[in-house]
Amino acid sequence: MYEILYLVTFYHTLPFFANVSMLLLNSYLSSSVSFNLDTIYLNWNSSFPAITVCEIYNAERIWDLSDSHFGVEHDMHVDDFISEIVFYRGVCSSCEDCARMPCPSNFTHLLDVFRTKCHQLLVNCSYLNKLFDCCDQFLPLPTEYGLCFSFNSHQARKVSHVQYTNNRMTGPGHLSFHAATDIQLYVHAPIDVPYQFSEGMIRETVLLGHYKELILNVIEVHNDESVQDLSMEHRRCRYGHEHVPERQGIYDFYSYSGCVVECTVLLQLENCNCTSHFMAIPGQNYLPVCDYRGLICLTRIRDKIMTERKSCNCMSSCEEPEYNIIYNSADEDDEASDEVSEIRVSLVELPTQRYVRRVTKTILDFLISLGGLVGLFFNTSALRIVETIVICLRYRKTVVKWVKRFFLGTVQYLQILDQSTFFSQGSSMLMHVTSSYWR
Repeated sequence: MYEILYLVTFYHTLPFFANVSMLLLNSYLSSSVSFNLDTIYLNWNSSFPAITVCEIYNAERIWDLSDSHFGVEHDMHVDDFISEIVFYRGVCSSCEDCARMPCPSNFTHLLDVFRTKCHQLLVNCSYLNKLFDCCDQFLPLPTEYGLCFSFNSHQARKVSHVQYTNNRMTGPGHLSFHAATDIQLYVHAPIDVPYQFSEGMIRETVLLGHYKELILNVIEVHNDESVQDLSMEHRRCRYGHEHVPERQGIYDFYSYSGCVVECTVLLQLENCNCTSHFMAIPGQNYLPVCDYRGLICLTRIRDKIMTERKSCNCMSSCEEPEYNIIYNSADEDDEASDEVSEIRVSLVELPTQRYVRRVTKTILDFLISLGGLVGLFFNTSALRIVETIVICLRYRKTVVKWVKRFFLGTVQYLQILDQSTFFSQGSSMLMHVTSSYWR
C-alpha cells in the first residue's frame, strides 16, 4: 500500500521538480556574474590609457615628395593615386585610372617613402615630467589607418601587462609630446586598437602648430579570480589570451576592436581574395595583399563590408576601462605659426571607484540547491544518488551478473509455469473425454 502511494506521489511530483530545476538552471546561467562598484581605492594600481598617434593626409607634403621622387613633370593623377594608397581609408577611386596609365605597384615602397617615420613625427616626449626617447615608447601599431605609433599599448609592446601605472606613490599620470605633422590622436584602453567608425573611443584631430590638452578620468574594471573559471558564455566577455577561431594573426591579444578589424579582413578575403596593404604584416602573417584591381574590388563592396562587420561575433573584452573627458582644449581657428604641435594628456586624479566583476553563483551553489530540492521532494539526498551510481559503476560486473541471473531465472520460471499450465489443461481435457466415453 505504501509503495503504491509513494509511486503516485512520485508521478505527480516529478513534473513540478523538473520545472523548479529548470528555473534554478536558468537562474544560474543568466545571473552567475554581477557588477559591483568598489570604492576601497587606497592600494589600487590604475593603468594609464594607451595614446595612439596616426599621421593624416597632408596634400602639400604629398606633392613635394612626389615631385622629388617622380620628377616635376610627372602625371598629376599619380598624386591622387599615391594619396589614396598611402592614406588608404577603404576607398580607392583613382585605382580605376590605373587601367589606362602606369601606377606604382610596390605599395610597401610608397608607404616607406611617403609616410613620416617615428623619429620625424614625434619629439620631446615626457611622462611625469621625465623625458624619454619617443620611439622607445611610441611603438608601431598596424591599424586600418596604416602604421600608427602607440604609447602604453599591449598590442604594440606585445606584452600582456601595461608599463605605465598610477598609484598613490606616482600620482595621476600625465604625458606630453610634440608632433611635427598633422595627426589623429586616439585615447583608448591599452588592450584596444583604433579602428574605423569606432564608437566610444576618444579621437581628436591635431593640426600642425596647434595645442591640444586632454584631461581624463578613468573607471576601470577589475575581475575576480573566479571569473576566469567561468565559460565565455556565462561571463559574456573574453580575456586577452582567448582568441577567436577566425583569428588572422594581426594582433597578439584579443580585444573587441581588434576582433572587428580581423573580422573585416576576413570579409575582404572572402569577397575579393585579398586585403589592404595596411593589414598584411611581413613576418607576422601571410595575408594576400591587394593590387590596384583588388582595391577596386574592396571599393565596390565597402558599404557591404561595413554593414556585415556589425554582425561580427565579437565579445567585449573583460578588461576594458572607461575613459571620460573632463577637459578638452578648444580647437584654434587661426593659422598656426609653430613648427610643431604640442599635445598633453593627463588624468585629473587617481581613480576613487571601479567596477568589480564577481561570480555570484558557482556550479557548487547550483548543485547544493538541486540537492536540497531532491531531499525536499523525494526524501533522499544527492549524495546518496551519487553513492549509488558510484557503487554500481565500481561493481558493475557483479551487478550485471545479478541482473543476468535474475533475468534468466525469471525466463526459466515463466517457461516452467507455461509448461505446467499446458499439462494441467491437457489432463483436464483427457479426463473430460474419458468421462464422456464411459457415460
